[in-house]
Amino acid sequence: MLTKGLAYGWLAARRRIGEMVLPVVTTATGAFLVVMVFGMSDGIKAQSASLGHAAEIGRAIVLIAVMVLLVGVVEVAVATTRTVAHRTRELGVLGANGIPRAPVVTALLVEPVIAAVLGALVGAVLALVATVVLGATGFVPTGVSISGLVTGSGIAVVVSIVAALATSIIPTWTAASRPPIRSLSAGG
Repeated sequence: MLTKGLAYGWLAARRRIGEMVLPVVTTATGAFLVVMVFGMSDGIKAQSASLGHAAEIGRAIVLIAVMVLLVGVVEVAVATTRTVAHRTRELGVLGANGIPRAPVVTALLVEPVIAAVLGALVGAVLALVATVVLGATGFVPTGVSISGLVTGSGIAVVVSIVAALATSIIPTWTAASRPPIRSLSAGG
């Protein structure tokens, strides 16, 4: 039954792709920063070592980058809440037809996961291109670490997916738990 929820969620996400632009862009911005920071982390550590407290400065930079990524993912949660509010009647029809809660929640979670993955991948690719260009042109004199770029890309994708699921599960669960008559009479 969950596969049908995933299939329905995929179709709904394809239909609503225009409404996912802002969440994708904000997540991409955060992912871009995370990948850039990790790609240049060796240079940042070398420069901060000359200032002292290199480890603390490096952790602070990574923490700031991840926080920016999380701000982008919060936009995914806001979009999910907005989507659920607009799909109230659809959820009522699904419930009235006896569709269990789990496939409905699964279908509703497809959209935020797609937005998070697309945003993280777009941001990671743009950061990879930017850091390679900056390194090749000499704007990053300490160089760019390929392992840092790969690590940053992985972190951006994983954190985006986990955060999108964590922030979207409550509104989707709440919406799927409403009695169908209440959803149908609310309109939307």
